[in-house]
Amino acid sequence: MKKASIVWIVLVQWVLAFEWLHSGWGKWAAPGFMDNIGKALAGFADKNPCPWYANFLNSTIIPHADTFGNAIRTGELLVGVILALAGLLLLAKRRLSPAATWILVLAFFGAALMNLNFYLAAGWTSPSTWGVNLVMGLIHLILGLYYLSNRKELAN
Repeated sequence: MKKASIVWIVLVQWVLAFEWLHSGWGKWAAPGFMDNIGKALAGFADKNPCPWYANFLNSTIIPHADTFGNAIRTGELLVGVILALAGLLLLAKRRLSPAATWILVLAFFGAALMNLNFYLAAGWTSPSTWGVNLVMGLIHLILGLYYLSNRKELAN
């Protein structure tokens, strides 16, 4: 793989990593996040224009809001760390081991899933929330598929 291609991909990857690290760390650092997670989720469900997702929030997520909140803030940090470290490995070695590639692909797909969930929960609250989560989710899917389809080339 050409060094220039890797540099551009890693730059995009690091922007995404920064967003996830910033968001995840913010949720861990702010005591109000866990104190208000149930209330925030109930607000997303209350006026959600997607009835099936509002029902999912009310029946599955809100009763387990603390578990969900911990999973989200931990998942965001993990995705950020994985994207950042994989970028460093790619720049240093220009390759990834098969295990590292699979972990990176799972991180991209997990990130896309988090974006999709936040889009469904809160995308209706503002055009920027709607757009940013769609764009980030699509970029995660594209990069995840890219790494998945080039995993043999990346291992050489």
